[in-house]
Amino acid sequence: GGTGNWGQVKKITASDGAAGDNFANSVSISGNYAIIGAFGDDDNGSMSGSAYIYYKDQGGTDNWGQLKKITASDGASFDFFGGSVCISGNYAIVGAIWDNDNGNKSGSAYIFNKDQGGTGNWGEVKKITASDGAAEDYFGISVSISGNYAIVGAYEDDDNGSESGSAYIFNKDQGGTGNWGEVKKITASDGAADDSFGFTVSISGDYALVGASGDDDNGSESGSAYIYSKNQGGTGNWGQVKKVTASDGAANDEFGFSVNISGDYVIVGAEGDDDNGSNSGSAYIFNKDQGGTD
Repeated sequence: GGTGNWGQVKKITASDGAAGDNFANSVSISGNYAIIGAFGDDDNGSMSGSAYIYYKDQGGTDNWGQLKKITASDGASFDFFGGSVCISGNYAIVGAIWDNDNGNKSGSAYIFNKDQGGTGNWGEVKKITASDGAAEDYFGISVSISGNYAIVGAYEDDDNGSESGSAYIFNKDQGGTGNWGEVKKITASDGAADDSFGFTVSISGDYALVGASGDDDNGSESGSAYIYSKNQGGTGNWGQVKKVTASDGAANDEFGFSVNISGDYVIVGAEGDDDNGSNSGSAYIFNKDQGGTD
């Protein structure tokens, strides 16, 4: 539609889509690949869930055709696999928030590689769970992957009080080549009950971002987000470097309901902000060196 126009190039649906699949409840794109979650899909039982991978030139130049449907190797009813998805380079990660390996609704996530099981196969390489997972932690409510690192949120973990939340960082070669082992559990320095820290997560390079939409600094459920660096507090430590809130935050804004980090920029959504009417919503952009280096 013209240089810089950002026109629609394709509408995509599942090749086997059906009522109640909730296709596109989660989406992610990286380079020439996209992944779409469908947590209501029933291939491994009612609402076991699935995800679909699309490629830009599959079926013709710029066609964005379906390349692969993926499900969990041990999928079961009500796992909600596909409730969260992320793709980056040759890896994808998919959350299954109601998986029961560590107790009812403890949650899990699955990592897939483009060439696992054959060139372009997008096969499962690892199922990951929290080292201290417990019932109703909802590990996998949010997932993100970048390079050799992945982060998974568990927003109802209770380390800092009931449903205070946490997140876990995994490294591809931790515990052996290609293993994707846990390297760090992170919580908020000032975490409290009902903060929902980990409801949203994002990772990019040496930085990670975690939303806590239930945090109360600017009023009840005004929300906040936390930035972590891989080498803060020691090599590979993933320590907290900054807590960010909205300059005009107010009760029920839920700042941190959505988050993303890329390079030196962070964006945080506040779905309950009221600038254009009740719950009209807003988003805030932050820069790493705004207000001083680092």
